[in-house]
Amino acid sequence: MRSVYLALIYLSFLLLGTVAPFVFSLGYVWVDAATPQHIAYFLLNQIPCALIMGICAIGGYLLLDRRAPPKNFAFSILTIIFALWCTLSTAFWAVSPETAWGKWDWAIKTLLFCAFIPFVFRSRVQIEAFFQVLMFSLGVQIIPFGAKVVLSGGGYGRDLGAIGGNSGLSEGSTLAAAATMTIPILMFLRTHGQLLPKSRLTGWFFYAMIFASIATAVGTYERTALVGLVVVGISIWLQTNRKILYGVLGCAVAACIVYGTSSGWNQRISTINEYSKDSSALGRLLVWKWTLDFVKENPQGGGFDAYRIDRIVFPDPSPDDPNDGVVTGRAFHSIYFEILGEQGWFGLGVFAAIVLISLRALRRVVRRAKQIADLTWCGELARALTSSLLALLACGAFVGIGYQPVLWYLFAASACVYAHARQVEQATLTVSRRVSLPPRLAHIPVP
Repeated sequence: MRSVYLALIYLSFLLLGTVAPFVFSLGYVWVDAATPQHIAYFLLNQIPCALIMGICAIGGYLLLDRRAPPKNFAFSILTIIFALWCTLSTAFWAVSPETAWGKWDWAIKTLLFCAFIPFVFRSRVQIEAFFQVLMFSLGVQIIPFGAKVVLSGGGYGRDLGAIGGNSGLSEGSTLAAAATMTIPILMFLRTHGQLLPKSRLTGWFFYAMIFASIATAVGTYERTALVGLVVVGISIWLQTNRKILYGVLGCAVAACIVYGTSSGWNQRISTINEYSKDSSALGRLLVWKWTLDFVKENPQGGGFDAYRIDRIVFPDPSPDDPNDGVVTGRAFHSIYFEILGEQGWFGLGVFAAIVLISLRALRRVVRRAKQIADLTWCGELARALTSSLLALLACGAFVGIGYQPVLWYLFAASACVYAHARQVEQATLTVSRRVSLPPRLAHIPVP
């Protein structure tokens, strides 16, 4: 039944896309985030789901939906430049070419599709539909994980979600970062969403998803979750006008986490202050030091999976350690060192530019929303996106998610929101100028 249900959802995206082409792109987001091909027992796991939906998304836009493209191409251009640089590094100077092409295969799809997203999602309905589909797709992993945490408790390295393994959202740190990211967006959809009917049921549904996100983040026992929750809490508190209310709620949530979690969670989180004694935390620091030394001699980076050639030495190794404290092939465990080690200073610079223009675009949307009533929802979404993006970037300091779709979707969504706000602003200015003209000149087009 599960496979049939997932296949029907997949077919519904394909059928609706013939009427509204942007639905093809929604289908690609669903396939990319929910990965139904990894959950289904038959049908979808036997066909290239992402490839088919991707071809339909791009073809549907080119043939049926090429109207009102965005006028600001900064994000798309920078993303394409970054994708080209990643391809060059993989083709010409990758230090681990055997595995580099494997990572390039999925990373390049993420980058190119996200560069394409601002062309598709332009209106309020389309932008909200994008977030609804993204949140529900992530919920495929978050909701069952959070429910199992509540019923039986969490644990470090436990597979409690719908998808098992140790990659993507099935990896604890990545899942914790994604779960904390969803909280501000779910709060926005509960208050300002228009696609779902307003009722107590939908309101409590979003509350339940927020609770599941918090439970999932805490239940992973990942220290990344604490970083993400703190950043989300502070960001929401700074942006809201009801600081007392949100301050009390934040303190209540923190108290529930502290007193409602097990001793195992508390012991795991307490290792943050003992990084020199914790092999995982100390290993990160040693890998980061190796990365800085590596790019001194290789400023262009080492291509995808460059970490496979690293060699770090732990001080004071255990007498029982057969390798005498020497470890090779230790992952970067950081967005910034991952991109620096793989794409060099140029790649890191392009990535930093994408981060800055995304945050700057969201800040501009907030300003414009204060002046134009039709952009009120846009301003609230920009605030939520800012909180989510800051949470992912903060978590990413300790997790290697530099090419994960969930991060790049937020960058692309920032460009979509900015383009829509700019379009509404220009339309408002045109109308105000036309109204100010004498009646005998009102029919003349306003430049």
